[in-house]
Amino acid sequence: MKPLVPFSLPISGLRDGMHTFQFQVGEEFFRCFEESVIQQCNVDVLLSLDKRPNLLVLHFEFEGTVQVECDRCLDTFDLPIEDEQDLMVKYDEEPHEDADVIYIEEGTPSLNVAKYVYEFIHLAVPLHKTHDEAGAECDPEMMRFISRSEDFPEAPEKDGSTDAIWSELKKKWNED
Repeated sequence: MKPLVPFSLPISGLRDGMHTFQFQVGEEFFRCFEESVIQQCNVDVLLSLDKRPNLLVLHFEFEGTVQVECDRCLDTFDLPIEDEQDLMVKYDEEPHEDADVIYIEEGTPSLNVAKYVYEFIHLAVPLHKTHDEAGAECDPEMMRFISRSEDFPEAPEKDGSTDAIWSELKKKWNED
């Protein structure tokens, strides 16, 4: 878990006011999270922390690339991502989390933000990932295969006769 150590912010030693932290997130970082869809990336994180007497306001800015699989041709490519996220941290008697606010105990010496960086990078990846978003083209061989298979497949033959189910499906296909 050593790759996550730099993500521990020494909040008890910070004065009130603005503080900035920079992180480089790569392959080692995501290896620490077994369930991660992302395995390889190169993302720069700029964290602005505004420390106030009763609360911390964290502003994350992400920019870089994440290696993903194209939803169309299944080829891996580097997808550029860029995003900003905010997180509020308040003091409470017991640590817990709400939707937009994290509560920590008064006097907590440090706050590890690795979990939030992990989540925010995943949120920056779009649901539909294609080469188009990276300004590249899909694998030509796969695209030729897809274009051939888009035509309705020929009905399988059974002892020289066409299967009735395939005939009905073909009729439905041609009606549309």
